[in-house]
Amino acid sequence: MSAAVLLRGGRVIDPSQGIDRVMDVAVRGGRIAALGEHLAAEPGAEVWDLAGKYVCPGLIDLHGHWYEGSAFGIDPLLCLNHGVTTAVDAGTAGFVNFAEFRRSRIETSPVRVLAFVNIAALGIPSNLTGELEDLRHARPAETAAVIQANLDVVLGVKVRQGTMVAGHGREVMQRTLAAARECRVPVMVHISRGAETTHILRQLRPGDIVTHCYQGRGDGLLEGGALLPEALAARHEGVLFDVGHGCGSFRWETARKAFEHFFLPDTISTDLHRYSVERWAIDLPTTMTKFLHLGMPLSDVIRKTTLEPARAMRRDHGLGTLRPGAPADVCVFDLEEGEFPLEDTHMKTETARRRIRPFRVLRAGEVIRPGSLSAPLRPLNGADREVLEFVERSAKEADG
Repeated sequence: MSAAVLLRGGRVIDPSQGIDRVMDVAVRGGRIAALGEHLAAEPGAEVWDLAGKYVCPGLIDLHGHWYEGSAFGIDPLLCLNHGVTTAVDAGTAGFVNFAEFRRSRIETSPVRVLAFVNIAALGIPSNLTGELEDLRHARPAETAAVIQANLDVVLGVKVRQGTMVAGHGREVMQRTLAAARECRVPVMVHISRGAETTHILRQLRPGDIVTHCYQGRGDGLLEGGALLPEALAARHEGVLFDVGHGCGSFRWETARKAFEHFFLPDTISTDLHRYSVERWAIDLPTTMTKFLHLGMPLSDVIRKTTLEPARAMRRDHGLGTLRPGAPADVCVFDLEEGEFPLEDTHMKTETARRRIRPFRVLRAGEVIRPGSLSAPLRPLNGADREVLEFVERSAKEADG
């Protein structure tokens, strides 16, 4: 076989095909052309000697915020700097502003951007008030109409449950599920302090997603160190559990207690946004490294950032895989040894002995050097600093 780019001699980990061994990957015309040993390169092809490095499908971040019309939003170009080739927006926009989000970012970004539409009319415009404190903003008919018109890029309905619904949580949940049923799409539910988690878990259907599963700030999946029976029942019924690290949703102690009950995440995601990107989540490889540190095998960490999010999106026929014919979305990385401090969102730091560090990224066959892309962050303002102060204060209260 021959290819325009030949990735030679790396350890290929592709859970979609059950592959974990040293082999070559050939890329031609923006797609995977072949996998095998000792593949020949066509004249003029770019050949990479990847001995000692790892090759996996382009990473999928199932939870981030990429609409910069929101105080939370950041440029998804950041993803390509870190091996992510598919970035999912978790409801930053609602039915009012989704068309502008699509036009300005989804259709123009070199990263593949897919999205959940928020049940709240304006999505998550800021953190100054809860987006659903006024129940009139939850509009299932309009939300469903926007989803139906954008099914090529929309995955489902997003709702945040907690203080941002101001006591309307049960009605908001019903409206969210109504929109999802109308379009036959899944729901992604954010759980945080103030959420009626047990009630929420009882309402969810196979394929729905609970994000922030290790948040550790109250009203989560653990009670008195034990898993909620409703969480176990929901998983048994096919509900998925996502990390969604963010700036307030990952705690070492909570994750370890869940692991003791063999309650591992279905998908590992960052919840990258303006408040998390500089300190806590930073990027998907850093978040993946935390789960290596917690004891998950590398192959499982790769699975939960490639194949499993592709399945959660119902797009595993072409994403999260290195199968011949699939888009040539590839992450090449090193597994470095050393001492790497990692902080959770309760300001507790642990030192990892290994970390995942991207070396090269291919997005539809185009080569990107990690760190080479410019994606500046907007300056923080006074309201932003209040958010960050609240994050630190609420972590101390949760630990107190």
